[in-house]
Amino acid sequence: MKRILLLSLLPSLVACLPLSAQDDKILELGRLTYQSCVACHGPDGKGIRAGDLQMAPSLHESAFIKSDHPELLTAIILKGILKEDNKYIQAMLPLEAILNNEQIAALIAYTTKEFGGTRRNAKPGDVAKWRKEHAGRTSPWKRGDLVEMLTEATTPPFLSKLRYGIYEGKWEELPDFSALKPAKTGTLDDGHLALDPAKDRKGNFGLVFDAEFTIPETGDYVFSLTSDDGSALIIDGETVIGNDGIHPAKTVRMKESLQAGLHTMQVQYFEAGGNRTLALSVKGPGKFGTRWLSTEKDEAKKAAQSFEPIPLTARNPGEAIVHRAFLPDAKPRAIGVGYPGAVNLVWDADVLNLAYVFRGDFMDAAPHWNGRGSGSSPLGKDRVKLAHGLPFQVLESLDEPWEPFSEAKVKYERDTENPQKEITINVRHPDYQFRGYRLDAKRFPTFRYDYRKLVITDTFAPAEVDGVTSLVRTVKVEGDPDEHTYFRVAETGSQAVADGWIDAGSNLKVKVEGAETVTRKSGGKDETLVPVAAGTSLTLTYRWNAPLQP
Repeated sequence: MKRILLLSLLPSLVACLPLSAQDDKILELGRLTYQSCVACHGPDGKGIRAGDLQMAPSLHESAFIKSDHPELLTAIILKGILKEDNKYIQAMLPLEAILNNEQIAALIAYTTKEFGGTRRNAKPGDVAKWRKEHAGRTSPWKRGDLVEMLTEATTPPFLSKLRYGIYEGKWEELPDFSALKPAKTGTLDDGHLALDPAKDRKGNFGLVFDAEFTIPETGDYVFSLTSDDGSALIIDGETVIGNDGIHPAKTVRMKESLQAGLHTMQVQYFEAGGNRTLALSVKGPGKFGTRWLSTEKDEAKKAAQSFEPIPLTARNPGEAIVHRAFLPDAKPRAIGVGYPGAVNLVWDADVLNLAYVFRGDFMDAAPHWNGRGSGSSPLGKDRVKLAHGLPFQVLESLDEPWEPFSEAKVKYERDTENPQKEITINVRHPDYQFRGYRLDAKRFPTFRYDYRKLVITDTFAPAEVDGVTSLVRTVKVEGDPDEHTYFRVAETGSQAVADGWIDAGSNLKVKVEGAETVTRKSGGKDETLVPVAAGTSLTLTYRWNAPLQP
């Protein structure tokens, strides 16, 4: 009882003492607080032995005690350490409900001086701040998490020259930020991505981060990008990860082969409303380990909890694989197709058009087994969306905007007699009717649908174009189209034409054969359209600017 009374009175007594006396009293408070630790760590900090085992590790050997990072010691004291094996008999229990901020600060001062050789000081105010930062964590730390935290704290930032731009707008997918003007710009000197620059904004904003980084050795590096809502990772000008659309916290991983030396990175993000998350990490070969490139980690780790990847591959060489599932950056009725040569696409049966192309490995089906299932994730890279949305439209003039989606607003009637909330839903466009698809001998699908009086077939096949495996698309139109009917080719990139190739951005270009193209400015960006006549047959070749890197 006397010890408890003394522990409760000491913090208030310490504030009234001269500086040297305060130091002595802080260490005395730390010594008294440490008494709750001696049962496992021992009075000398070397750990109590029980036969061949120890109750807890020696504090003299602790890298956390020896390092100058009291915030990490605070995290350990607050949340404890999970018992994962039989190396130590006892787990470290969380002490956040038992110790106040003054006691934790004093405990850090005492243990680092007695067992680490150098006293580390933490102010009670700092401890209060760190306590708040970890308030959302409900479980003890895993030792691997702590090692990762210490490695990051003692390693110089991976990113340098980190800059950000904040953009204002309401989007359902990432816009072309290069065509927009930022509302605010700044730098992040600690080298970590953070949403803090936009903390005062409720929603409907975007962030673009630009940075440089140096790879110490050539090899494979796995990047993991988590976001709520959409995001993308671009390295050396190529889109490595696409995590677009409005969705809860979702993680997408991608392996990238990088040469030693200097590289550029851009991370794009938009927030529509509700919860917000942005986290990025990279895992490299050898001693590189895993490094967090963002201040946020916990939400990313929860979102990334998953089974090992389940890659989907074709059954036989030379065949395509068709995968129908919920897929990112597409409406619910998405159809993924992986072709020989590692070129792939997602075709959207809700809008009857190509959603995007990408290359590399096809799909990871593991997310289906995570929680309630969240659909599959593309494994490849270099994803480009081009002109997602309805493919045909009658334009009375080229000033008329393109309507990419067919949507309706309805009152949300669930659990209420007087619905007030209005929501937007997808509805079938009256001019379109999906007629399914057929597979040929190589399992290449031909998609078929009606548009007004027209019958459309949409077919894709891989082809080698100037040494690069590409996708060749054939769109055949049967019937007599209405006057001023157009097909939309692309709305991304600069749309500049060189040698017959249209720049679609993200290192992809498109060639159109079978009709003359029309480029126009609409909604602040360029679009490439094709006028449609009776019997029109279009050949569109999608070619990346360089061969796929292994």
